[in-house]
Amino acid sequence: MNKEKAITYSLLTHIRNFGTLVKGPIDIFIPLIKRTLSKMNSKGIFKGKSLLEIKNTANELYCIDFPIPVLKKILTEISKEINTDDTIHFVLYQDGAFSLNQYTFTDFEEIIENQTKEIDEIEVLFKSFCESSELKIENSDSIFKFIEKNKFNLSKYISNSEYKNGEDFTAEAQFIDFFKKIPSIYDRIKNIYLGSIISTYLEYNSDDANRDIELLFDTNFLVGLIDLNTPESTHTCRTLLEIAKKQNFKIRVLKDTIEETTNLLETKARFFDKSFLQKKVNPEDVYNACDRRNLNKTDLERIADNLETTLGKLEISIIYNTDKLKGEAKYTEEYKIFDSLRASKKSALHDAIAILHIKKARKKRFRDFDKVNAWFVNNSASIEGNNIFMKNGYQPETIKADDLLNILWLSNPTVNKAIEGHDLADIGLTSTLSLTLNSNLPKSHILRELDDNIHKYAKEDISDTDIIRVATRITNKQLKDIEELNELAEQEDKTLFVKRLEEEANKQKKIEEIRIKKLESLFKNISIRTEELEKSKKEYIDKSKSIDKTVEEKDDVKSEVSKLKESLLLEQNRNRKIKRDEWIKSQVKKWRTKTWIEFALLLTILISRYFIHSLSIKLEYFKFY
Repeated sequence: MNKEKAITYSLLTHIRNFGTLVKGPIDIFIPLIKRTLSKMNSKGIFKGKSLLEIKNTANELYCIDFPIPVLKKILTEISKEINTDDTIHFVLYQDGAFSLNQYTFTDFEEIIENQTKEIDEIEVLFKSFCESSELKIENSDSIFKFIEKNKFNLSKYISNSEYKNGEDFTAEAQFIDFFKKIPSIYDRIKNIYLGSIISTYLEYNSDDANRDIELLFDTNFLVGLIDLNTPESTHTCRTLLEIAKKQNFKIRVLKDTIEETTNLLETKARFFDKSFLQKKVNPEDVYNACDRRNLNKTDLERIADNLETTLGKLEISIIYNTDKLKGEAKYTEEYKIFDSLRASKKSALHDAIAILHIKKARKKRFRDFDKVNAWFVNNSASIEGNNIFMKNGYQPETIKADDLLNILWLSNPTVNKAIEGHDLADIGLTSTLSLTLNSNLPKSHILRELDDNIHKYAKEDISDTDIIRVATRITNKQLKDIEELNELAEQEDKTLFVKRLEEEANKQKKIEEIRIKKLESLFKNISIRTEELEKSKKEYIDKSKSIDKTVEEKDDVKSEVSKLKESLLLEQNRNRKIKRDEWIKSQVKKWRTKTWIEFALLLTILISRYFIHSLSIKLEYFKFY
């Protein structure tokens, strides 16, 4: 099931990227339903009593659900497109019944065949990767379930469906993280991801109404915004900020959030010279960004000091007066929940204040995403923090930056044009990888203690490369007993600590060597397949362009014929008018001539009668005399 859906998602991305006649969200799904009708017709189905027959076939072919109202719209568009004056291929009746006649649609069969091979190759690669990395998995197609995971996160917002998944996707996340460096594979993964997001068009009904929306940024969002997280995180935060400005959203931050961010950066600066392991375990750590940007302790302190000024330049409004909110937040249910989740009471209170502010801004609870007017936006929410406030189908107060971008991309044509599909896929996948790999990592103080111990007792005996390998095993959750390692460092014989580190480093080195050797032969086969596929895709694109050109030329001809018919009709009407006017003129002339003749005859008769009468009077007169 996961694999079939992955093929559908890849196909949707292909249609969006190369379908030149795609003008709206529904158009992307038209080829899928055309193919459904063609498959039904080829099986001898020429009519049906209900749309459910088409829906069930489509669901079976693509493993995604087509809601009846959306399916009806798609079928209406198809009937307009494929029916001609000579042949009626498809008719949809008012009662939902339909008829099919001699309809064939095979445009995407070759593409689907190639994509099926691509999906199979990803599954084989994933299986080999896990075997060579000592990672246990139940089903090799779980990689596709992980890729579409973010779709279900979005469904929580756009269709009120709660998605709870306690599965550990560490192996899947490691696989994608490893192959991010190999475009031929990562592009396929991005296509599946983007297709899964596109498929949510089917369940999202935007009312297109303009609303005043407020975004309140969290601490981790600010850290990403000022480029002290990963480059991908910075891209996500800055993209959302840019979109928010263009959409005239209210962009705000609490003074408490600025204080929390400043304290975080000052703490990082304080331990700057003692950190090495932490930044290797967590790629999102501030130290990692400092490494990437060549920042030192003083630079970090300066960034912390100037944070408020920096946010002002980014046109982010600061909410200074939060004392009243703080007093109320201490007694909320949210504070109790955060107090059990966060590292400190101050951090818990900060989050409770933010949630309370959003509740007051909304004034009431909403079920529909489109009606929500305020969000608390974070950049790397934990699973609990992201879902805990969604109860009974009401929208939560918090949302991840990438989730918000995804939904805006789906619902707003302006945003859709502003963000490229591959960028959106990068943003979403990076966020999903980060959440998965960082979940259940050892607590920061335990890592800091291990970092200190390595710095004190093993720095001279173990290389930086080996420390990175140890960090990799911690990230991959293959080295979990960190506290036990720290206990070894406390013993009098420090060589036991060093020896254990070397053992872990060697384990990772061995895994990496086996993995590369095992995957090398697979890469060669995939490379050959990729060249063939690219050639096939190019042929298809050229064919599609040719078909599109023919369709456009046909439309132009139809338009020209229509214009000629219109001109002919106008000319015929003009001629009819001229003839009608001439006929009326001749009739009037005849009428006038006839009238004058009749008048002349009448006048002649009258004059004649007058003369006769006058003559008779004169004769009577003469007789009398």
